[in-house]
Amino acid sequence: MHPGHRHDPLALTVVSSHRTSDGLVCYLRCACGAWEVRTPGTVAAIQPRSRTVD
Repeated sequence: MHPGHRHDPLALTVVSSHRTSDGLVCYLRCACGAWEVRTPGTVAAIQPRSRTVD
């Protein structure tokens, strides 16, 4: 998945959601490990950090 593109909706799991004064905020996790935060006006995707092996 490239930054700025949404993940497959069927691969997302809702981790939590909260009602705020701006509307519903949802935190979702993709099967690939990336997080997505959805608010009424925006979607932000956060890519997982690569793990290094010592």
